[in-house]
Amino acid sequence: MLLSGLPLPVRLTIALLYDLADALNMVPIAGDIAETFGGGLVGFLLTGNLKATLAGAVDGLLPPPFDFFPTATAVVIADEVGWLE
Repeated sequence: MLLSGLPLPVRLTIALLYDLADALNMVPIAGDIAETFGGGLVGFLLTGNLKATLAGAVDGLLPPPFDFFPTATAVVIADEVGWLE
């Protein structure tokens, strides 16, 4: 079931909650692997777009200084304005 049909405020809330959990994750290797799959899944479920899946998955592989970027929120906004087409 895709969540892309939900209203924008609901999708943004889900994305923000995921990004908060992603930023607070401090487990070095296992956390990064989980973030890769989780970010890709959240990106796909919230947008239904494979580009969002790739962006969410790549964010899970990034080292800590870049890992704090709210990727799920960014892909929801980018999908809403049509940048992921």
